[in-house]
Amino acid sequence: MKNLREKMTLFLLLLALGLTYGQQKQDVSVLYVGFDPSIPFPEELINSVTQNGGMTPERFREDYKTRLPEFKKYLQDYFEVVKTIDARNYKTEMSADYDVTIFDQTIEPWKPKVSEMVDGNMKYEPAKYLTEDFDHATIFIGHTSPVMGQSVGTKLDWLCLCLDADAHHLKTDHPIFKGPFPVELTFETKPTPEGIFHYPSGKHVPKEIPMWRVQKEGYIEGKGYRVGMVSRGDGFFDSPDAEYISSGVNTKDVGAVAIGRHGNFFMWGFSGSPDYMTDEAKQVFANAVVYMKQFKGQKPIARKYNDRIATKDYIDDMIERLDKDSFEDTRLYYEDMNKQMAQTVETLKKKKEKGEQLTEMDEMIIKAQSKPMPIPNWEQYVQQVSREFFKPEYVDNVEALKQFLSDNRKYMYSEPDAFYSLQIDEDLKKLGVGNDEKTMFPMCIDLLKDAGKSEMSKRILKRYTGMEKTQKEWNHWYVNNQDKLFFTEAGGYKWLIDTTK
Repeated sequence: MKNLREKMTLFLLLLALGLTYGQQKQDVSVLYVGFDPSIPFPEELINSVTQNGGMTPERFREDYKTRLPEFKKYLQDYFEVVKTIDARNYKTEMSADYDVTIFDQTIEPWKPKVSEMVDGNMKYEPAKYLTEDFDHATIFIGHTSPVMGQSVGTKLDWLCLCLDADAHHLKTDHPIFKGPFPVELTFETKPTPEGIFHYPSGKHVPKEIPMWRVQKEGYIEGKGYRVGMVSRGDGFFDSPDAEYISSGVNTKDVGAVAIGRHGNFFMWGFSGSPDYMTDEAKQVFANAVVYMKQFKGQKPIARKYNDRIATKDYIDDMIERLDKDSFEDTRLYYEDMNKQMAQTVETLKKKKEKGEQLTEMDEMIIKAQSKPMPIPNWEQYVQQVSREFFKPEYVDNVEALKQFLSDNRKYMYSEPDAFYSLQIDEDLKKLGVGNDEKTMFPMCIDLLKDAGKSEMSKRILKRYTGMEKTQKEWNHWYVNNQDKLFFTEAGGYKWLIDTTK
């Protein structure tokens, strides 16, 4: 009996040591950037969506007091070195002293946004918070990702400030779910978000899907909590420096990115501070910090400066939508949305009439949703879907339009500043080769010798690389780089060199 007790004691001791070892602090230095509650509350930001993440003023005040202290306490449990700094006092050079920087609030821009009329046209440039040479390993939380990352060309853009509390379609084999801190993901089958079914990509998604709970409260509960962010999935995979990790409950398509990485930038789209995270999410977030340490010193290769650039997924989406079933679904969706919008606007107007203060987001909703969306007829629907490719004869023959789109897909490209617009590269169409086919290079390089086609070849090569070279220089460049070349649509329809190889 004594030996048994000794063995049990030894076993429990070893088990305890094992658990302690599994949760030992990691040798990672972390800089957390948020709002320091010892500094007076920023009244001028109380209704700013880009600062409060969609929280109500009451919840923002409450969150302001606790968020930074909660993150500090949490991070100190996991990492050897933790420093917190108020976002209003942060300088980019501070990140050089740490392995990973976490942005939980937007810092002061070094260049303010530009929004002005120039020669009758609206000129808009987003504010700049970071510089393109910023190569520090970074984690953006929620809305800070697109607000701070857009001007430096990250794919972590602003699709929708509408992410709730659950994740779905996780890449469960990703390192952040494996360690170093142990994780056992718990999934619960829940109804699929309704918005998914309004996109062609949701056609085969089941009515219920497994979900992983990330935080204890989401904005859908209506208590005014901070809202999470999702980015566009279109074109997210077209460069080797980007990783999709998870989507989440939101109003957009099934491929909307809730957790992902682009270069040295990581997006944790969920909004909860540690006191609102589930225990599993705390482990995963800590693993993400460790994971990002390796990307210090790197930068995005494919820069996405235009978040409204149309990828070729846009063509696939058109083709899928050009049928009567999708038309009827759209009509019903518009009718339902008009009812919801009218109810929301009426509620907000009544609040305003009572003298209650509305948030910036409330005012935006009233302005944007006061007029109902017009319900299209079939001709209007075909025109809306096909946009720049519409011709009247397609109204009664959408199969011809679908065939045209399919036949010309490989030749399509977008100008850098275009707004969801594609055009056909007639030069490439003459050659019969797609802009995403690497065989384009030897073909065009060889044609530089042809007096009748050399100018066309020069146009093609410059259009998709941004470079001009002699034939000899092109030959040398292609031979040296052909195994490292990749084509990015989101990055501006360019062939780039994978510098990670």
